[in-house]
Amino acid sequence: MTRCALLIVVAALSAVSSPAAAQVSLPPNFADETIVVSLDLPNSMAFLPDGRLLFTELNTGKIRLVVNGHLAGTDPAGVADSVSTGSERGLQGIAIDPRWPTFPYVYVSHTHTDNRMVLVRYAASGDVNNPSGENLVLSSKRTIIHDLWDLNGNHNGLCLRFATDGKLLMSTGDDGWNCAGQFPGTLRAKMLRLDVTRIPAGSGGPPPRAILIPPDNPFIGPDSNACLEYATALRNPWRFHVDPLTGAVLIADVGESLSDELDELVAGGNYGWPYREGNIVRTSSGCTEQPGSVFQAPILALDHATTDYRTLMTAGVYRPVLNAPSNWPSIYNGNLFYSDFYESRIRRLVRSGSSWIPAPPVPGQANNNDWASGFHFAADFLVGPDGSLWWLKATDGPDNTGQVKRIRYTGTIDVPNGTLESRALAAAPNPFRDGVELRWTVANAGPVKLEVFDPGGRRVRSFESQGETNGNWVWDGRDQNGVQVPAGLYMARLHHSGRTESVRVLRLR
Repeated sequence: MTRCALLIVVAALSAVSSPAAAQVSLPPNFADETIVVSLDLPNSMAFLPDGRLLFTELNTGKIRLVVNGHLAGTDPAGVADSVSTGSERGLQGIAIDPRWPTFPYVYVSHTHTDNRMVLVRYAASGDVNNPSGENLVLSSKRTIIHDLWDLNGNHNGLCLRFATDGKLLMSTGDDGWNCAGQFPGTLRAKMLRLDVTRIPAGSGGPPPRAILIPPDNPFIGPDSNACLEYATALRNPWRFHVDPLTGAVLIADVGESLSDELDELVAGGNYGWPYREGNIVRTSSGCTEQPGSVFQAPILALDHATTDYRTLMTAGVYRPVLNAPSNWPSIYNGNLFYSDFYESRIRRLVRSGSSWIPAPPVPGQANNNDWASGFHFAADFLVGPDGSLWWLKATDGPDNTGQVKRIRYTGTIDVPNGTLESRALAAAPNPFRDGVELRWTVANAGPVKLEVFDPGGRRVRSFESQGETNGNWVWDGRDQNGVQVPAGLYMARLHHSGRTESVRVLRLR
């Protein structure tokens, strides 16, 4: 039987040893803390810019809000309607519009009772801009994608995250149809990339496909579906994460019987399924590999026979949050963490040039390979505003209740939470109220791009220049739509000749 990352079936879970009895092992000064209990299969989450947490439940269709460590008084915040369940079906993904609270939209993806997979948007009302507000209500549903037919009960994908450029990414599995990824326009076995900024306000049916297609998407046809596709030939990409600093998108693709893999998203990349599984060459009945095909190699392949990984998941690239109380030591900055839904172990990779390699073990970790163990049935991970790695435990023993949890660092951080200095980019005045001058000095003439990101890694403004080795741009504290952004800490990032330099700027009230 194929092991799939979404196989959250009560009968199957009951046959697995109880995670409540599993011993959690973490390096010294890390604590696994429980925030909320007695949940019904929580499986995806997203933080609002003000620090509140929204998460979904697989079968109930509920979208629930955590405020200051407890469920909000208005609960649930919303319920997705017509959610089909069973096997791997259900409410699968959630993402927050990066323009929040000006555009207070919440996007969710789920399987539908009409044998479809859908992407919908809800508008929030009530305590939209109150970090302690418990009255958040999701209504006014707008359907965005409704014609992705659900042929089989497995391999749906449907993870949602916003990229740092503000585009919405949605993964789709092959839906049990091996060949789907090699056919453009099927929307299956793909990474979709959408521009949601032009969708009309209010409720209603799907908008014209044309307004969803970013002009820099890599495919130009043969139809509008293909134009939404950013990468192809993934098998079951249930979880992926976006590095808030570099913008890299890291994907966990669950294999069939031979290998799981981690991939880095490349525009137009073909990730090989069903002709490649990890690094293994294979054949598939019903579709034939075309001569000369070029496939994107995984950054990590985990052979089932030697690693015992079966349901691979990304846990994200760890980045400290400025002035957060529980940031992790600097050794973890930029580490890519990954886990396994059933096998409970967490491992990490570090960058080495253009490659990812296993991180050297730290004192006190579970063993030489596993940074941590005992994390059974982890359905999603995100770095929270406190600097902890938050995670959802889908179920907790024979009663099948889930939890919101976090891995918190309790020791003394080795590097103060200061500004990130840069040789190429400077900012003054800093802090600022009305405007900050971003000045760059680079060695070689060529295109320069500046981007400004909010504390959640969402791009709020960008600027491009051509040719100068020295230049400046004054950011007036407004986003791309001319709206004043809230006071707080922002990151300005310079891109030039393949290099990236950053500086953090504080906007005062």
